Amino acid sequence: METNHKITLFILTENKNLQEDIVSSLSKDDFEIKVYSSGDEAIADSEKAPPELVISDLLSTNINGLDICKELKTNFLFRYVPIILILPDGETRDKEKLIYSGADDYIRASAVTSDILARIKLNLYRIARQQDINPLTRLPGQFSLLKELQKRIESKNLFALYYADLYRIREFNQRYGFKKGDEVIKYTSSLIFKALRDFGSPSDYLSHPRNDDFIFIALPDSIDTIGNWIINEFDKNIANLYDAEDAKRGYILFKNRAGEIRKIPFLRIYIGVVTNEHYSFFNPGQLIQVATELRIFAQNNFQKSIYVKDRRRSYSFH
Repeated sequence: METNHKITLFILTENKNLQEDIVSSLSKDDFEIKVYSSGDEAIADSEKAPPELVISDLLSTNINGLDICKELKTNFLFRYVPIILILPDGETRDKEKLIYSGADDYIRASAVTSDILARIKLNLYRIARQQDINPLTRLPGQFSLLKELQKRIESKNLFALYYADLYRIREFNQRYGFKKGDEVIKYTSSLIFKALRDFGSPSDYLSHPRNDDFIFIALPDSIDTIGNWIINEFDKNIANLYDAEDAKRGYILFKNRAGEIRKIPFLRIYIGVVTNEHYSFFNPGQLIQVATELRIFAQNNFQKSIYVKDRRRSYSFH
């Protein structure tokens, strides 16, 4: 399974010489660098191809670094993206206030060429240590998920937890290989990402704790919109990931360990959805338990992709 990838950096500065210096300083390292002279342009691009680290002017004609921090840090998609501000050498602003405004670090303009690589590596290391990241999708992993769920439980605000799982991914991997299976997982990740972006809110949360499982959080009033959109888009496009012969046939032929040829249907996505609208939860394990039960119920009772939401008014935890 391939997990290597280039780390995407956004460079936001209107100083052309500084742009060239930064790109030159990082040219020998394995980064995908995108340079912007406008904050609005960078923000617009961020949802198409999310950055993994941002380096921005503190303040210039078309870039306001503090506005960039606010825009990114209040959006669930970019909450953990490190932001390094480039400070003019004469800047006397309180550095602590810059950090409290959402910046993770800062660097003087005169020190960019010599120090930028070290600052990038330091911030990427720091965020990786603080947040476990799935290497394939770059989404928060299980440890981060549990922390987020505990925070939601303690806040007592209403939320919905979705537990999504891909059905028949094992046979798909055996037929097409793990590299193709990774494409399915990344496709599913992008699908959920788009659903939350288009129909959710900035407080939503998306994680990839393991394998082909995705757990995400949104507001209860968007359950049907998000659930229906994910299901419909998944089923509409999944055939594109099969070869022409299998796509035409509508299934794959799979030989099991006994040597028997079986017809394996196309991949499906099953989602269990639980909310804290009608009864309370005291720990993340309870949430995941109920959502898992709903997902398994859907898988065992429906021969199609579907989401099932909990309609019970109470639940007896053991």
